Amino acid sequence: MLYIVYLGDVKHGHPDDVVASHHDMLSSVLGSMDDSLTSMVHNYKHGFSGFSAMLTEDQAELLAELPEVISVEPNRQYTMATTRSWDFLGLGLNSQMPSDLLRRSNYGEDIIIGVVDSG
Repeated sequence: MLYIVYLGDVKHGHPDDVVASHHDMLSSVLGSMDDSLTSMVHNYKHGFSGFSAMLTEDQAELLAELPEVISVEPNRQYTMATTRSWDFLGLGLNSQMPSDLLRRSNYGEDIIIGVVDSG
């Protein structure tokens, strides 16, 4: 199964060093660098540190016990609830925006917007 391993902030300056540290960590659990290279799917090396790898449940549990690992989560696939959010929110082209909507939403202050790229 594919697991996402989150390690927090990037602790190495160069992205190649980040990737090498990921392989070192994974090989310590899998037993060899070859197994690490085969198992590793993707490295997250910009903005935060982590990787995705094909692991057994036991291997994922061993990784999760390492002190530098923040979390190990199985990859999950989600289905979008709507592809027409503007209609769902009542903000379609044929609708009038409520005159006080911006005011009631505090003009967007403290709003966090997440973007999900569904491919």
